[in-house]
Amino acid sequence: MGLPELANGTVVRDNATERIGVVMAHSGARYSLRPRGGGLEWDAWRNDLSAILSDILRPAVAELNANSERGL
Repeated sequence: MGLPELANGTVVRDNATERIGVVMAHSGARYSLRPRGGGLEWDAWRNDLSAILSDILRPAVAELNANSERGL
């Protein structure tokens, strides 16, 4: 079982270069990243990428907030 696919727009850390970037596209295990504030894209392998915690937590927090608003 491989690592999960990262969606476009996900903020990641490229552990090989120690840079933070946004996923712009991917083909297989090769991802194209761009700095958050803009700039030149670079390529990275999926094995070298870690999703930033805020992007991992955002969907869960949104669901909790929605449930709270509905009284669940």
